[in-house]
Amino acid sequence: MGKKALVIGANGLVGLNCVEQLLDNPNYEEVTVLTRKYFPLEHPKLVKEFLEFDNLHQSWDWIKSDDLFYCLGTTMANARKRSIFRKVELDYALNIAKIAHHNKVKQFIIVSAMGASTRSLFYYNRIKGELENELKKIGFQTLLIIRPALLLGKREEFRFMESISQGFFKVINFFLIGPLRNIKAVKGSDVAKAMIVLANQNRKNTHIILNKEIHDIVDNRV
Repeated sequence: MGKKALVIGANGLVGLNCVEQLLDNPNYEEVTVLTRKYFPLEHPKLVKEFLEFDNLHQSWDWIKSDDLFYCLGTTMANARKRSIFRKVELDYALNIAKIAHHNKVKQFIIVSAMGASTRSLFYYNRIKGELENELKKIGFQTLLIIRPALLLGKREEFRFMESISQGFFKVINFFLIGPLRNIKAVKGSDVAKAMIVLANQNRKNTHIILNKEIHDIVDNRV
């Protein structure tokens, strides 16, 4: 029998690509998405359920799978307040991770960020670093923390500064080779591909996947 996957944040850039690729992957017999709003895809392998993040007990029994792909995220511009940003980026992720561990999810695969560290000068990266540290304490059989650089791809919502950065990196990406591959912008679809490849490598314990390794996986260098 194939594995069961659960995707949180399926409407986002990485999440949507992750769902599409999981549905095409023969290793998975069932793909469940838990979303806060309408999810457009239909597929025989796809199960869709609504998730209320502030009432997770209502979705307790749905937060189970072999592999959980956590792709939910926001920006300071969307959150507007640090307290809301922290709630979405840290509290929601930790609460779901704890329920997932209780429900015996084997692998927790999460999109973090390049530069995630509690010592970072940037609030965004400090929250990501705090989240990583707390996730390590939960005790998953396998915890895969993915740290991509700037994400390329069409998002559901328009992000002005990110669109400018995407245009810049599309020009210079070709020149980012060797050690500079670690800051090379990466497609959302490639991050999703790397997450799924890693989830099927039977790794144990905690692994932090840097941006360079994402590119290496996509280019079949590992």
